Amino acid sequence: MTEKSIKWLKGLLWLVAIYHILLGLVGIFFKDLAASLAGAFFNFNLTLTPEVYWILNPFAAYVLIFGIFMALAATDPAKYKTVILIGVGLFAIRIIQRIIFLLIAPEGLVKNIDPVRNMLALAIVTVIGLSIFIMDRKLN
Repeated sequence: MTEKSIKWLKGLLWLVAIYHILLGLVGIFFKDLAASLAGAFFNFNLTLTPEVYWILNPFAAYVLIFGIFMALAATDPAKYKTVILIGVGLFAIRIIQRIIFLLIAPEGLVKNIDPVRNMLALAIVTVIGLSIFIMDRKLN
């Protein structure tokens, strides 16, 4: 793998890391903003009930830790290949989860989702996951 390709992989890993770290911090410390972002990205109103407050903390912590792991991988992709593959696995699960959601979610929830935005989000996650996987495989 060329030095330029390694820089691209590092850059993509840093992008994923920063996004997840910020999203995790928002979920932990700025729940009202997290609810607003959910509305903007998923086109639904997230009501911050006591139950949502409770579940948002561990979810946001997982997102934050994933971002930290991706930052670690970005520092030395060759050394942290296993971490990268775990991240790719998470992207794969997110893709499958989104497809299953579209197939079996309650109609009242799905009808509020803009299909173009949903397909765009699915495409972005797919491209990022595949790109990281392909670049990681070329490290050998």
